[in-house]
Amino acid sequence: MRTLPSFPRLLPGLATSLAALAAALAVPVPASACGGFFCEQVAVDQSAERILFEVHGDGTVTAVIEISYSGEPSGFSWVVPVSDTPTLDVVPGTALRVVDLATAPRIIPPNLDFGDLADDDSVSDDDTYTGDDDVDVEELPQVGPYEPTVVSSEDPAALVDWLNDNGYLVTAEMEPYVDGYVASGMKFLAMKLAPEAGVSDIQPISVTWPGDEPMIPLRLTGVAAEPEMGFIVFVLGEQRYGSSNYATLEVDDDLLRADPRNGWNNYFGLVSWQADQVGGQAFFTEYADDAPTTQDLVWWAPVGGWDDVEESRTWAAEAIGRHPYFTRLYARMSNWEMTQDPMFVPVDGGDVSNVHDLSGHPPVSFDASVTAEVPCAMTYCGLGGRCATTEEGFEGCVCDEGFVGRAIVAPVVGSLGSMETVACQDEDFDLLASLDPGDMPDPCAGVSCGDGTCVALGGFPHCACPDGQAAVGWGGLPACVHAKRTYGPEQLLWPEWDEDAGDDDTADDDAADDDAADDDASGDDPGAPGGCTPGCDAAGPTTPGALALSGLVGLLGARRRR
Repeated sequence: MRTLPSFPRLLPGLATSLAALAAALAVPVPASACGGFFCEQVAVDQSAERILFEVHGDGTVTAVIEISYSGEPSGFSWVVPVSDTPTLDVVPGTALRVVDLATAPRIIPPNLDFGDLADDDSVSDDDTYTGDDDVDVEELPQVGPYEPTVVSSEDPAALVDWLNDNGYLVTAEMEPYVDGYVASGMKFLAMKLAPEAGVSDIQPISVTWPGDEPMIPLRLTGVAAEPEMGFIVFVLGEQRYGSSNYATLEVDDDLLRADPRNGWNNYFGLVSWQADQVGGQAFFTEYADDAPTTQDLVWWAPVGGWDDVEESRTWAAEAIGRHPYFTRLYARMSNWEMTQDPMFVPVDGGDVSNVHDLSGHPPVSFDASVTAEVPCAMTYCGLGGRCATTEEGFEGCVCDEGFVGRAIVAPVVGSLGSMETVACQDEDFDLLASLDPGDMPDPCAGVSCGDGTCVALGGFPHCACPDGQAAVGWGGLPACVHAKRTYGPEQLLWPEWDEDAGDDDTADDDAADDDAADDDASGDDPGAPGGCTPGCDAAGPTTPGALALSGLVGLLGARRRR
């Protein structure tokens, strides 16, 4: 659930890259896998939203939602649609992080060829009363640091007025989404921090409600979402789960690339590109197995030195043990692609390992002069742009007409953990466009796009760059710099990995050096497969009995933090 206290980018504080590497090295792998360098790489998206569902089989579903927030306690506000008045509880703070690290994809790279150097509980409900403007307001008892309220109305306009009057921001662009949830008969769970609570007291919240079909209300998440935002979904139930209205895919090991010399990997860029091949709405099954196997992963996963790690590990193991089967799903999508709420249902299929063993791929020469590093090996700009190399040594994005560059933090498999980069944002998508500019600070104030123009969208600065320039990330802000050469998304398959990639004048370049040539910019490549599991329906409806969870946010009244 993405809160929007002051329109910043909010990052869950997951393990550092060194902790992730330690986790990798602690897992037994074949001794010949990579000669003792990056013998395993852990794919951890530190900025992804994490949600855990328990499908109990008794007509109820529990969702555990990790809430990320930075700002003043008085500015915290959180809203999510629910099918009925829920039962609430709190969960140990790092519980979902433990599950994440335990089940994250692990990539065993190709071997290194050294040549001659080779050696070898429930909460009771208070009475419901009717507030003003035909809005039913149900005050629930305090749970952990939160003061929860459930509001509902048959009149969407009255509900919007109540939310705005009580410190939750709903713009004109958001109102159609609220109308849809109201028409489906859904209520809204709204929470603020108790007066005595601080930001450090924030914990994941457990929400149990009637229903049997988990669902994430993504349609309003676009308020705070950025391009290529990650979502991790854990489902505990009787069997494997997949999405009924999004494509359900698996990562193809034949398309994965991993460099054992430096830990680089194309995993996250490949996921984004494969999702865009099927319209941008897809969940990847990253892991699926029975409860005992998954519990073992939880108990043995090396995690960070968090104060509550043993409590979190115990909670996670017990929750997993309440159900026969565990499924982990992952998605990357941009805010304008969040046009329907993904729903999750039981699906046929066997277990899915989280280990991607590439040790059978051709060995990688230890000599870097023989096997050159590939430009734009991990950078994906979306279908609205192309990756570019620059004179400054940064990689950026040349965005198409109608798209502008936004600075983001992208996950990176291996030693880096995450990296500052940019992605191309659709200029036509802005759920805050109707706000009076005087209601919030100008996000472009103090932002220099060089020869480009700063564009404010969704409370964030973006750069519209002139021809021949690329948007890059500088200290969390975008800027425009000269582009040397551009690449289509097929560059994520590292086509130049087996040759010297140091010369910009390669055969597929249609211009000389420094001309930002467009190499295969269409991005159409039959090598990036996609597809739905049986039952995938891109027009599937949102049902009132489905889970209503983590994605909806932006309903708040706080200001943007500079």
